[in-house]
Amino acid sequence: MKICEILLFLEGEGIPFAFSGDAGAAVEGFSSLARYKPGSFTWIKGQGNIPEGFGLSQIALAFVSEDVDAGAAPNIIRTAQSKRAFFSSIEHFYAREEARPAVGQSTYISPEVKLGKDVRIGHNCTLDGDITIGDGTVIWNNVVIVGRVHIGRDCDIHSGAVIGHDGYAYTEDSAHKKTMVRHFGGVDIGDRVLIGANVCISRGTIDDTVLESGAKVDALGHIAHNCWIGEDAAMAAPCRANGSVHIGKNSYLAGAIVRNQCIIGEDAFVGLGAVVVKDVPPGETVAGNPAKPFLKRPASAQNIIRECGPPSTLPDGEPHRGISSS
Repeated sequence: MKICEILLFLEGEGIPFAFSGDAGAAVEGFSSLARYKPGSFTWIKGQGNIPEGFGLSQIALAFVSEDVDAGAAPNIIRTAQSKRAFFSSIEHFYAREEARPAVGQSTYISPEVKLGKDVRIGHNCTLDGDITIGDGTVIWNNVVIVGRVHIGRDCDIHSGAVIGHDGYAYTEDSAHKKTMVRHFGGVDIGDRVLIGANVCISRGTIDDTVLESGAKVDALGHIAHNCWIGEDAAMAAPCRANGSVHIGKNSYLAGAIVRNQCIIGEDAFVGLGAVVVKDVPPGETVAGNPAKPFLKRPASAQNIIRECGPPSTLPDGEPHRGISSS
């Protein structure tokens, strides 16, 4: 394959890039930078990812971001979307669809279920209820979908996912005897949604639990009843969104826990393992337990002393008041 084929593909995908080198040069296959295979194309994530002593001149083609110095690499695709460009190229030129049956063994599909074109369902699954599955959606093995559930086009639902059961809600009397609340809502999932392995999504109590198009929920996630997950939101494992949480468009949560009824604004970033107990404004980064706005810690006095030396003294021997040596 020639590099020009990759360049034409990227143009067709609408990925902006700049190329330097010989577009007619050949490349064969792909590899990681850490285990680079001669003649292949690779991705340099950042300057710090270049192995010490590694000669960039041996790379046939490098995908790099705009701030990476690719040095002597003879052929470079430079783009702000370097990760997308690299992995999209791998998938386009090398991915092959697995030969799988439309419906696997020991799978039960109730008569009310409506399946779109090219839907594939794995082994030992249960689809039982008023369920609609859009064109091109793939459901892997041991998946349970019950009740009233709509799933859009081109979704990817990994093994062990459970969608549509009642959530955790109860009433109690004066003696604290608990009665579970019966749910009457459903689950509405948009297009191109990823539901990772062993994710649990509860249906709404009255209104639907909603995952908008493009949302990505990593393995072991929990989406409680009445939640609303916005378009292109991403939830890395293992996230927990408790009841009636609203997660805004294009927000990112890294293994976080979100208290019920909290709102995560659009484009917000919730740090690894954070526990969110109050609303997060749009575009804000929070971290910690409880989650608070993330601010870089100022250098401590000891760090300043290590870097700059001990504080100077006044003529009378007293140190300056700005820095203490203790």
